[in-house]
Amino acid sequence: MSDLADVLAAVTAGPGRTADELRDALRARGRVSMTTADVARVLESNPRRFHRRADADPGRPVRWWLAAEPAAAVPPVPVGGRDLGPALYRWQVEALGAWRARRGRGVVEAVTGTGKTMVGVVAVGEELARGGQAAVLVPTRDLLHQWRSVLAGLLPPGARIGLVGDGHRDDLGHCDVVVAVANSARTADLRPRRPGGLLVADECHRYGSDENRHVLRDEFPRRLGLSATYARSDDAHLDRLDPYFGGTCFRMGYRQAITEGVLAPFHVALVGVRFSDDEYAEYDDLGVEMARNRSQLLRSGAVRSEPIGAFLVDVARCARGGSALSAAAMGYLSAMAERRRLLAETPAKLDALAAMSGTVAHAKRTIVFTQSIVGAEQAAQLLADRGFAAEALHSGLDRARRRDRLARFLEGGLTVLCAPTVLDEGVDVPAADLAVILAASRSRRQMVQRMGRVLRRKPDGRHAGFVVVYVAGTNEDPASGAHEGFLDEVAPVARSMQTCPPEAALHTPWSGAATVVR
Repeated sequence: MSDLADVLAAVTAGPGRTADELRDALRARGRVSMTTADVARVLESNPRRFHRRADADPGRPVRWWLAAEPAAAVPPVPVGGRDLGPALYRWQVEALGAWRARRGRGVVEAVTGTGKTMVGVVAVGEELARGGQAAVLVPTRDLLHQWRSVLAGLLPPGARIGLVGDGHRDDLGHCDVVVAVANSARTADLRPRRPGGLLVADECHRYGSDENRHVLRDEFPRRLGLSATYARSDDAHLDRLDPYFGGTCFRMGYRQAITEGVLAPFHVALVGVRFSDDEYAEYDDLGVEMARNRSQLLRSGAVRSEPIGAFLVDVARCARGGSALSAAAMGYLSAMAERRRLLAETPAKLDALAAMSGTVAHAKRTIVFTQSIVGAEQAAQLLADRGFAAEALHSGLDRARRRDRLARFLEGGLTVLCAPTVLDEGVDVPAADLAVILAASRSRRQMVQRMGRVLRRKPDGRHAGFVVVYVAGTNEDPASGAHEGFLDEVAPVARSMQTCPPEAALHTPWSGAATVVR
């Protein structure tokens, strides 16, 4: 590869790096002769491809991003007399304007991969510029450190950034900004000490639960929620989140993201497989068990019949309560979990993955989403046996091994990651080209999050592929209404959508526009 192609790949895989960091990444990929001067020469001589920080303060390293396409980008946003780079997408500027128009309250809902974090970073920068302080709520430790890293690279020099969680216990008495994991924030002192104050809630749909709603502090007059999928199945976004944030102020869907060049064009394939006779019989038996227990629970009046999220919350409460309904509640949850396991771990799905080897080989990076750790290990082993550089990534690994595998995926040492829900939220995953869904899921939220892992814009214009493997004749079959909301949303903007056998899935994706098959 040429120096330009190598540097382009390194910036794509790790936006916001310095020339030294890009050099190290290239050396890790085998370009051991590359120097910082070589990298800087490529970056400086290709202004149409690379964008540097508009504001390079003395002593602060210059960081580099891909240049946004003219149709999608606007100039950097001034914050406190300085430019907060990189340049924002047009939608991010519009979202900030809508939020400001509501006096600094509202939820920005934008599909995964579009860059919600930068909206929050600019809002924090503005709060600091007016003399206030900010708290950023995140659901996981991974996001805790990701947010701190982004804020440290973009806020003015001298901004004091603290952490709450993962062994840290800072507060706004000593910091300008505090990033806090929700579990730790429940008992932390997050009160702003100066007039004003901003609370940014990343993945804000998480904070509608009974456990997390208490982290939404009234002391902050300005409030910004960020989410790819704001609506909750228990309607808590209406009852708890809307009153706090003031409702949704801006939405960014797939159509706008594709039109403005924020996300890559994509293709969708629906691949149906069949259970064995014994598996269909077991699936039906579990369905009968669920229906019997559901009927008993509803007759008691102790659980709500809808929405489904509220029903499940009530069932879980009954299962823990030790009442006469505990057996029925536990029976329902056990049968539901077993049915999901049956759907996710059927050998038919692994057979389909094996038949898709040609599709996987065509992608530069692939993520296979499974239901369980066992499923992730099985999928990784299957692909490794076929010559792919594949590994599983899951919560059963220690943090050092997870980071190592993510780093190798970033640098190209791994071409396939197989993972359960660990990649759904809160992990900064390098952009992939292909996602294969083996897990049993009817959740729009989960599908949007997983699709976002492959839809980040590709610098060379390549398309993305998304394959959903389902068991025909079950509740994950699109013919039975599964994924209806999600598929209705993506079908109008997908370059192609096909129902096909596994060996034909996305047979010629990423090569340009394809004939649409409905």
